[in-house]
Amino acid sequence: MVKYLIVVFVLISLTSSGQDKDYGLAEKLAAGINSECDEVFPLLSPDGKTLYFTRVLCDQNKGGKFTGTDIWSSQSTGAASWGLATNEDALNDRDNSTIVGIGDKGDMFYMLKTNSIRRPEGIYQVRHMTTGWSKPTLAPVEGLEPDEFLGMYVTSDQTAMIISMNGLDSKGKEDLYISLKNERGGWSKPKNMGSTINTTGFEMSPFLSTDKKRLYFTSNGHPGLGNGDIFYCDRLYDSWEIWSAPKNLGDRVNSKSFDAYFSIYGDSIAYFSSNRENQMDLYKVAVREKKSLADEDLRKYLTDEEIQQITGTVIQPLFYFDIGDSELNDYQKQNLIRIKNSLVEEKEIKFNVIAMKPVEANLETYQTRLLNMLDFLKEAGIEGNRIIFSVQQMGNAAQGKEMVRIRFYK
Repeated sequence: MVKYLIVVFVLISLTSSGQDKDYGLAEKLAAGINSECDEVFPLLSPDGKTLYFTRVLCDQNKGGKFTGTDIWSSQSTGAASWGLATNEDALNDRDNSTIVGIGDKGDMFYMLKTNSIRRPEGIYQVRHMTTGWSKPTLAPVEGLEPDEFLGMYVTSDQTAMIISMNGLDSKGKEDLYISLKNERGGWSKPKNMGSTINTTGFEMSPFLSTDKKRLYFTSNGHPGLGNGDIFYCDRLYDSWEIWSAPKNLGDRVNSKSFDAYFSIYGDSIAYFSSNRENQMDLYKVAVREKKSLADEDLRKYLTDEEIQQITGTVIQPLFYFDIGDSELNDYQKQNLIRIKNSLVEEKEIKFNVIAMKPVEANLETYQTRLLNMLDFLKEAGIEGNRIIFSVQQMGNAAQGKEMVRIRFYK
């Protein structure tokens, strides 16, 4: 018997990297939303007044605790607080139901409805009207062939769908696929999104930014903190197959447990699910753009002499790479170890890792170069919240070499 379920629990340990936004401390939502059941997949309505989510293993679900998942919702009570959640009765039955997309006008909703005996054929559309919910109607997705697990997200403009499933050509347990709406309103056959995103582990719980340029997802195949971490990557060249190297959202969001179902709104607030307290609950986190590295007056950068006085040794902060090369060589690794040994206990000193990039060069190489350095520092024992990074423009590389510089600040 095949089960089409939301993936919730996994058990693999990983390490972490960095991000280009600043996140506040994750805050667990109130008991009116979180319960003794598991809560996953939070999606906020366009007007910000309703938070929809899915409850798992809940006695109050239509089919009871062990039969299916139900859609629940909570209304805003102002001041970033939420009222007691209620079951969306008209949308739920004894099968698995979850909202996986909301149109930008707030009246069109997309649902995933599955059960253990019938292979899914597509996604369901439903309208929210003043008189209530319309009856869900099936929108077929050509070539939808999941094996056991299935997840989806439909963009707010209703033109793109990201699917997580272990399909016939998956690289691991669960891969991300893209399906696009054609001019006739139908959905294209899902296409694997490629090896930059997908790994031999699992990739799941996708979410696309409003402009469809940034993808958030959960993975245990990229370096992370716990059983599954939330990552993001960016579309390159308006392609659905070419993506920047995935970046970890960091330890303000991710934990040593399982973190997933991330969604972000207006680059100011985000919601996600985590079992960091032994069951899946909903959390929120404040978001802001990371301040420009040009605003150096906001940080106290240390001179080479000041670093030498603090550590009692001379630190070499410059790393040279051959053009196009992003892998660390033995000398660079040894230098990073020396830096780590000198500064691991100086907790107030932070690292700004800067890759210098010629104007016309491909950004991805420099992002990968930074990620490799970040991963190495993390594995060596430098906490992720002490590291930031960026790419800066420069002229042509001198003598066939390109530089990454570490600046230290308090």
